[in-house]
Amino acid sequence: MAGFCGLKILLLCAGIISLANCSYTVTSIKGGFQMNITSSTNGIYTININEKDSPEIVKKSNVQHSNQNTPHNIKHLKPCTEYTLNVAFIELNASKETPCNDAGNEITFEKTIGMRKDDIEEVNCTPGYVCYRSDWNISSSLSTSNHTQAEPCKSDNKILCIIPRYDDICSDLTTNFTSGNCSNSFSLTKSIPVDFLNSSKISQTVPTGLPANIETTFSPNCNDLTADYTCWESGKLNEPKKLPELEPFTNYSCNSQILDVNNVTIKNTTEISFQVDCDLTINAMPSATNTSIVLSWTTTSNNCQDVLSHLQKLSYGCSCDCNSKQKPTIAVITHPQGGTCHFTGLTAYTDYTCKVQPTYNKKNVGKPAEVKQKTAIGKPEDIVKLMVTIPEHNVISVTCFHSKRFNGPEEKYIARLYYGIAALKKTEKKKCEFEFRDLRSSTTYRVEVTAFNGHYESNAKKEKFDTLYNGKALFGFLVVFIIINNTCVVLAVGIFVQKCRSDVNEDVIFKSIAIYVNTPQSDEERPDAAANQIIIYSC
Repeated sequence: MAGFCGLKILLLCAGIISLANCSYTVTSIKGGFQMNITSSTNGIYTININEKDSPEIVKKSNVQHSNQNTPHNIKHLKPCTEYTLNVAFIELNASKETPCNDAGNEITFEKTIGMRKDDIEEVNCTPGYVCYRSDWNISSSLSTSNHTQAEPCKSDNKILCIIPRYDDICSDLTTNFTSGNCSNSFSLTKSIPVDFLNSSKISQTVPTGLPANIETTFSPNCNDLTADYTCWESGKLNEPKKLPELEPFTNYSCNSQILDVNNVTIKNTTEISFQVDCDLTINAMPSATNTSIVLSWTTTSNNCQDVLSHLQKLSYGCSCDCNSKQKPTIAVITHPQGGTCHFTGLTAYTDYTCKVQPTYNKKNVGKPAEVKQKTAIGKPEDIVKLMVTIPEHNVISVTCFHSKRFNGPEEKYIARLYYGIAALKKTEKKKCEFEFRDLRSSTTYRVEVTAFNGHYESNAKKEKFDTLYNGKALFGFLVVFIIINNTCVVLAVGIFVQKCRSDVNEDVIFKSIAIYVNTPQSDEERPDAAANQIIIYSC
């Protein structure tokens, strides 16, 4: 028999013969169970723990058993919860597990004890979180007054952490713990100090106007906190400014110290960047003469009105031009709330586009104000040159050269014909092309031409001219005159001689006989003076 037992032990050690039975005891402890394997066989045992009626293994442990008095603790289970336990011996070749029996059963049903308040410990794990540690699995036993879901701590899965809501800061956060299926429960209350403020969660409303003001919203329970902001212009970190010193149209970055009631700095806010663009409204009021425009304006602003008069870097450029090709005249006005620009030397009766462009620190800002203005009606430009031609002895043609700048609504030319100081004819036409007919031959006339715009005439362009000598008419007249008047002349001479012989010495001779035909007349002579007549002077 002794030999057989020795053989059995040898075969057992070689893994040929399996252990028929092993035993263990289970005791409920804080956090789970304590197991004592009572088998005399040393080796590795596996322990599987499942929540009752769940196929999922909650815990699986491989333990080395070498002493019947060494307990094995299985923790981080749910309190007051029923579990099933399965213990098996792993044979040396790890190809077979031999279940152990507890009171003749392969599976044991056990229930964990209830959880107590001192089973929970508050610990620091993640900044800004409230964290609790326990040997129990409290993931399903924990609930908070702010209904925030707990998160496992990254460094220890036995620790659950709760992030307070923004409104919880400067108040209390209550966490309730239930004990599984047991009726007992308890609560833990944590005072959430202002240190829990997360800078990224602080609401900061950037300013939209001047004087600048950043609205900082803290937790409604943190009544004694204030924010003291310091700002820097982009690229000028060595020139800090406070909010009342900020300028428009400038990029700033600002952050603030959060101060408590004793002006002790708690922490800083996150940095914010912004630029305040004043909404400048320019009210332009133009007025004009025929050669100038006066452009006046006032400036208002909805978001910067209170500081508008103090913006010394705010200025304006004003311009007026009549077409895109003409270079505008530009003036710079430095008064921040408005100004006046004078533009002279302009063309009469011309549409001009006038603009006022605000600038800040020599850079254009906002949109320019644009108005249309027409200069008043002026005098037309003078006619450059007159050309007078005489196609016939009693006809003249007049043309002129003009710049076409009438400086008014109408475009006409007026031609006047003068004989001496007397105005004979007046004609208006769209084109500077005139003809005067039925003039007297070999006569001096004057023509004057002006440009007319419906309101004003230009200075007159004047030219004198002489009509041609009518040779054909004179020749015909003389022939007729000689034929008709030959007898009369002889008769007159005979009578004259007869009379002289009776009255004077025969030696008396005719003093003179003068004949004037078609003699040209001066400007001072009347146009109806005698011409084509015979004058006979007697002795």
